[in-house]
Amino acid sequence: MSRLSRGERASFDPLFRALYPRGLRLARLRLPADQAADAAQSMLMKVFARASDFEAGKPVLPWFYAVAANELRTLMRQRARAERRSAGESAAHALAAGDDPERALLDRELHDALAQAIAALDEEGAEAIAAMLDEGSRPAIGPAAFRKRVSRAYAKIRVLLGGLDAK
Repeated sequence: MSRLSRGERASFDPLFRALYPRGLRLARLRLPADQAADAAQSMLMKVFARASDFEAGKPVLPWFYAVAANELRTLMRQRARAERRSAGESAAHALAAGDDPERALLDRELHDALAQAIAALDEEGAEAIAAMLDEGSRPAIGPAAFRKRVSRAYAKIRVLLGGLDAK
């Protein structure tokens, strides 16, 4: 590790062969088997990216496990966020899928209110929103100008709909 931290690329392969099994075992303790190999590779990428931070003469394994554990915690947080997002989307689809007359009325009212707000926009704003909703073609302007046009149109729609963020 000391040689790698000084930039000796030849030390990469033996170090990888020594540390990868340890990273894989650590990942298997905390993640499903199908995700452990990717997590171990991600850990080692982080270790090698931070190789210049390693202090020569210090023990390698405690430093390795500290970096690897930190990366593993990051991966686990990302996985948990993705699972929560997926669960929320599933719940939303389940609610929307029912034959609920109140839900249908609410959807129709929201759609009508949005259509009225878009109709109240200037031509450029309405065109930009239509393009974002895949209901029209994108105007022939640059990406930055288009993003700004969409941003301004959304701000106007929030005001028209009486949103909390309206200013």
